[in-house]
Amino acid sequence: MSNEYYDEYELDEDEPVLAGSSPAGPSGNLTPRGRKIAIALGTLALILAVAVAAWYAWSSPTIRGKNVGFSIKSSEVIEITFDVAKPLDMTVVCTLDALNENYAQVGTKEVTIGPADVFEQRFSTDIRTTERAVTAVVDVCRDAASR
Repeated sequence: MSNEYYDEYELDEDEPVLAGSSPAGPSGNLTPRGRKIAIALGTLALILAVAVAAWYAWSSPTIRGKNVGFSIKSSEVIEITFDVAKPLDMTVVCTLDALNENYAQVGTKEVTIGPADVFEQRFSTDIRTTERAVTAVVDVCRDAASR
């Protein structure tokens, strides 16, 4: 084997041999001060992420529509019973859908719900259909002011 591509070194046995640098982990080459800075920045980023998530969760009002049940009255009408949770002083619009056996929409209705004295209320309403519906669902409830 030819040594024309390799450099040859003589080892001095009195001096230590230093291995080439290799990554020893995410902070392997950091000084103690650098580690403290990295930990502080990581902690700050985590606190900031939690604060942003909390702000997002609490800044927008909670509006929720939930299916409770339905009753098929005829091939042209289905009654839906649903709960709506919303801030007391808010007016919301809920879109209700009647679906056939293939889950195709065969009827829809928008219901406006005004301010109330309680956070959650139960409602029942009829949805007119173009053919026999097998279920009725709350599609969405949203702030009437954002329409």
